[in-house]
Amino acid sequence: MASPRKKAAKPRHTIEVLEATPYLDMEQFMLLSQSRRLETKDLELADRMLVRWADYLHARRINAAGESYLLIWLDKFVEDEVNATWESSPSQAFTMNSLAQAILMAAVREHLPHVATDGCAPVPRPSRALREALDEVGIRWEEHATLSRQYAMLTPMGGVTGCGACYLKKECPRMTLGEIFSEDPAEGGAEE
Repeated sequence: MASPRKKAAKPRHTIEVLEATPYLDMEQFMLLSQSRRLETKDLELADRMLVRWADYLHARRINAAGESYLLIWLDKFVEDEVNATWESSPSQAFTMNSLAQAILMAAVREHLPHVATDGCAPVPRPSRALREALDEVGIRWEEHATLSRQYAMLTPMGGVTGCGACYLKKECPRMTLGEIFSEDPAEGGAEE
């Protein structure tokens, strides 16, 4: 007697490759580099690194546990390059670090324009399916809601956004600025 065939398990997640166009948002770069004015040498460095790092920028849509997420990251090569520069030129490394962060933010805003107006990309609650998807692309969810890549961002796509949806809302710097946020993530934002 033949044993009954088991139905194939439905995948817990799907991962879709998205295009990400690296570009320099000058305002964001100046904010991150804490500069009111940029020196020519800093702009030349940023231009060189933007071209050099273009192929190391990745974007994925992860569908896991009924939710959709945007994952943007720069490869470990970029981390290693920035970290090595701290030894020889801290000011240059600071500029490179600011550029890497600005590239990530620009890529997030490319796919989720509302992040620019909201001023924040909420951190999602890490489901098992989401962790598995991250592992599949070589990025781990670590303690304190950090990712194993120094330059990486993960945020929900569609659905509930804003502070109410953020896994880190109780630790958010905005809270220390006196803003009061809803405790219910389903409400999706600040209390009126």
